[in-house]
Amino acid sequence: MSSPAARTARRVALAAFLLYAASGGGRIVGSDEVTMLELSRALLRGRVDVPVGATLQGRDGRAYTKNAAGQAILALPLVAVAEGLATATDLPPPRRTLLVRCVVSFFNAAVTAVLLGFFYYACRGFGVRATTALGGAILLGFTTPLWIYAKSFMAEPLQALGLLLALVGAARAGEGRWPWVAALGVLIAVSVKLSMLPFALIALAPLLAHGFDRTRPALGALAVALAGHAAYNLARFGTPLETGYGAQATPAAYTTPLLVGLYGLLLSPGKGVLWYAPALWVTPWAWKEVIGTTLDRPWHGGRIMVQVEPARRAALIALAMWIVALLLYGSFEHWAGDGSFGPRYLVPLLAPALIVVVLVLDGSSRERRRVARALGLLGLLVQLGGVGVYYGAQMREAGDYPYTRALSDPRFMSDSHFNPAYSPIAAHWKMLLRDLREHVTGRMPRIAGDGAIDPRLGVGAEDRDRLLHAIDLWWLYALYAGLPAAPVLAAALALIAAAVWAARLAWRSALSEMAAR
Repeated sequence: MSSPAARTARRVALAAFLLYAASGGGRIVGSDEVTMLELSRALLRGRVDVPVGATLQGRDGRAYTKNAAGQAILALPLVAVAEGLATATDLPPPRRTLLVRCVVSFFNAAVTAVLLGFFYYACRGFGVRATTALGGAILLGFTTPLWIYAKSFMAEPLQALGLLLALVGAARAGEGRWPWVAALGVLIAVSVKLSMLPFALIALAPLLAHGFDRTRPALGALAVALAGHAAYNLARFGTPLETGYGAQATPAAYTTPLLVGLYGLLLSPGKGVLWYAPALWVTPWAWKEVIGTTLDRPWHGGRIMVQVEPARRAALIALAMWIVALLLYGSFEHWAGDGSFGPRYLVPLLAPALIVVVLVLDGSSRERRRVARALGLLGLLVQLGGVGVYYGAQMREAGDYPYTRALSDPRFMSDSHFNPAYSPIAAHWKMLLRDLREHVTGRMPRIAGDGAIDPRLGVGAEDRDRLLHAIDLWWLYALYAGLPAAPVLAAALALIAAAVWAARLAWRSALSEMAAR
């Protein structure tokens, strides 16, 4: 890609990566994250079994993760680098493990940065003005929970990237090599998590109208992804059909009343996506306006879209994905996707929805743009709480973790899900303000390294309790661990300065695109 839009997209991705790197946590501590990392480390040695933890026992008596292997495979180069760095040091084994986790924790910063760059490029391809497309990328990357997942080693950012590639490739399937973009998206999304299969099939539907030649790449990619799952399942459990999810992969897991699940996913104070990503409040009329637009009808605001039909197809695909997601997850017993920040299962669908929002905001009235900016600001404030305080620390301090009820229990975390007095959004900010006061007054936590080390957390119980008062930034963790302040803070400031420089480059590049129109 050598067009001006592609150049700006690369600069958007660079700026986003540097911002994510500066605000990264540098830690991998969640059960799913740790087992995913252990799977990647095992693959480096030609194995698929992992240390006992959040694992299942295979027929051979070894421990296996229920996670799919797609992300572990894609992360292999970074894991290899991290392992090499750790081996080259004279650190004791526990610190080497923490170093590996720190390096690998930036994997999703790169994935999410690529996602934002492609989001910008896709919007430009649909005829959106450069500055509006840039604003949309900012909305997606920094006013939705995608920012928090960019700090994790969870699979949601890769799922999001795969679905966005599939959607845009399918919407523009009649042009050039876009069917291959759709194929890449299907391969990534389904390989990373098999539950992305329904959404991949939705993306494939528009390809059928363009004939078999344009559908074949995506069908081939889907076949490869499914074959990969089958081979991986065979290696773990001796059968290609066993995924490791057990009853959760059967209709028996769909026990939540649909209205309860829909309320929980959309509006509940604990998991409602409309509170965690306020920009989505404008999506109902956005979908109505985009889908209702035709080639012989001017786009609102007196402008006519350069690519109306692809935009309409993208909006239809996105709408179908959201309907299926709400029906699928709304009745699932574990609809909230705990432990996580916000509605984890809906994070991969944020980009498709926000593409529709951006399409409508381009050339819209000043009042609508003001509303969008206000919603974006609210979203930014929500994310800052999640960026500053690790959601696992908030759950532990609230008493939600360790879990005391089964996931299938209707009262599982019911207060945090449905009672506004226990809203995690408010709890994150309460903890962040407390922690900031403590840091300013010289009472930041210190990692002493005492006691038996929890293999999942990488620290002992006393250090774990101290870190409930931590601010979730890698460079502060380095200070908590006793590293010299000068080089650590210099590295953090250099990253921030580089991010500002890259963001300025992206803005100037977008303005130059506008001037060249």
